[in-house]
Amino acid sequence: MQKLTVTLVGIGNAGCAFAGDLKLKGHTVKLLKTTTLAHMDTFEKLLETQGISVIKKDHEYFVKPDLITTDYERALKDTDIIIITTRTVAHEELAPKICPYIKDGQVILFEPGNGGSLIFANHTRNREPVYAEATNIPLDSRIIAPGKVAIRYEKARNPIGFFPAKEKDYGLEILRNLYGNFTPLKHVLEAALHNPNLIIHPIGAIMSVVRIETEPNKFWMYKEAFTPSVWNIVEKLDSEKMRILEKMDLEPLSYLEIARYRNVEDLTINPKQIFDSWRFSASPEGPYDTSTRYITEDVPICLGLMHSLGKKVGVKTEICDALITLASALNRTDYWSQARTLKTLGVEDLTLPELNSYLLTGKKRTFK
Repeated sequence: MQKLTVTLVGIGNAGCAFAGDLKLKGHTVKLLKTTTLAHMDTFEKLLETQGISVIKKDHEYFVKPDLITTDYERALKDTDIIIITTRTVAHEELAPKICPYIKDGQVILFEPGNGGSLIFANHTRNREPVYAEATNIPLDSRIIAPGKVAIRYEKARNPIGFFPAKEKDYGLEILRNLYGNFTPLKHVLEAALHNPNLIIHPIGAIMSVVRIETEPNKFWMYKEAFTPSVWNIVEKLDSEKMRILEKMDLEPLSYLEIARYRNVEDLTINPKQIFDSWRFSASPEGPYDTSTRYITEDVPICLGLMHSLGKKVGVKTEICDALITLASALNRTDYWSQARTLKTLGVEDLTLPELNSYLLTGKKRTFK
């Protein structure tokens, strides 16, 4: 395993978990704080102690990143891999700040991406980095106190898509220095459609709004929300997603199938049993109000992109669309206008064959 320099963009659950875990593995780690909107208590604690407390496999470690900063140039200079762990709603704002420092051959990993690599690629057209997008992070982790992160377990596999997809082998060779269980998908939009937040978060939060607002501090979505009737909605939304995958010549794996692939070695176990076991034993509490990212991020970004892809390939997305409209009414916010779409990714005018070619090569071509 080659020791690399890794810059983590964002210091939330994922950023702190990656930073602590990769430092324990011997890599050089730099942390970049990009906003004052969240996790300021953790940032202040990191500056005070110059380290992160990491709980992993019942042991607690204190690790010191090599740099903790808000300075983009210091954080991004002389780094091998950039890992974007911020919320995906920040990609449009981050791209012009980060992309000037991106180099040829550098790997930029989005955790997750939801098509964010295509936004960044619009800012690096004269260079040839390799972008990667995960379905979700390889470490199940939570910040449990300012400056302290608990890594509860590591996933069995880390499915990721690459852009351009032709650089898959090169990207895997680099990223497997961090985690040996990265496994390739066909491209980054396949990774976006397999983000578990797409299927579970909006339905769970929207269908539980009465509980969230009645007893917010006692609510535990994963344990309470997914009754048989609500699961019917999950399966309906999932079927819309699978029809989109099929139309895009991708394997139409269900939410439960791709979750099993990520989380356990044994692929013969019933995937619903895996989900039920996790939600009653290891799932996080909350959400506690309707400003949760389960709605404010996952509705416009995840569902918005799914609607746009469905429109491109001729698949009706009735449940997806209903959830966007309901969420907009709940929060008095027009999530349709905030949606991530093929237009916001800069590929709306491409036909499906042209889009597939672009995802593979990184070059836009016109087909006769």
